[in-house]
Amino acid sequence: MLAVLIYTILAIPISYILHSCWCLYRNIQTAKSTGLAYVILPWNSLNIIWLIARPILLPYLIRLPVRDRLWFRLLNVDWPWQEQYSPFQTLGSDNFFSVSPARNYFHTADAAVIDQITKRRNDFPKPVEVYGSLDLYGKNVVSTEGPLWKHHRKTVSPPFNEKNNRLVWAESLRQAQGMVKGWMGGRAGSSPDLLCVAADCMKLSLHVISCAGFGVNLEWPGTDDGQNGHLGNGHLSPPPAEKGPKEPLFKGDHQMSYTDALSNLLHNMLWILVLPMYLLSE
Repeated sequence: MLAVLIYTILAIPISYILHSCWCLYRNIQTAKSTGLAYVILPWNSLNIIWLIARPILLPYLIRLPVRDRLWFRLLNVDWPWQEQYSPFQTLGSDNFFSVSPARNYFHTADAAVIDQITKRRNDFPKPVEVYGSLDLYGKNVVSTEGPLWKHHRKTVSPPFNEKNNRLVWAESLRQAQGMVKGWMGGRAGSSPDLLCVAADCMKLSLHVISCAGFGVNLEWPGTDDGQNGHLGNGHLSPPPAEKGPKEPLFKGDHQMSYTDALSNLLHNMLWILVLPMYLLSE
């Protein structure tokens, strides 16, 4: 009985490894058949386990001899921003595949190819299974294709017009000016040390979405309608509740303000996307 249990436990990872090797071989053959350059990855860069573990493992992985290898750099999901054209230059081609056991990804820096892909969407459908985590509130324009995508696009497209684009542009400028003024503390030519610019950029996005999407105006500390103040970690502190930006009064059984609700959602978005709903409900 014990031997059967041990064999069963060992069979699971062995079966997984063999299946991954077979899938990788099949995907390599597919990439070879195109005649384009390709880079083999040990696993999919969008694998949920990898996305969660990467920040923890990265400080140790970068000490290994593989840190400068192209395949290792492509495991970073943000490589297009950090590496830019470097992988294409290394491969000597404007088009290449990244091949993993899960799937092949096609990467291009060729404007003519990009033009063809964007104009022939029926020939290049989205891999909707990759966007399943975005179905937080149900199917949407990002996670669908075909007739269902057309239905969603028809529903969401009216707000995307020149009038609203002007509103977003004007509000973005106003919020950016308010952020900088808050950084300066109302004084020209001097400012405190800013240690967490990312937090304020997140807040700037929240303010723009609030105004353009929901008609709720939010102000920065240090502006005419806000209060001066900075947190010790370098980013702007929220104004006191009694003196801060005015928000609609709570209605019904609501216990959070609009700002707190949207801010918490944005700050915890990663966990919402990667964890199953039954865990979140707990």
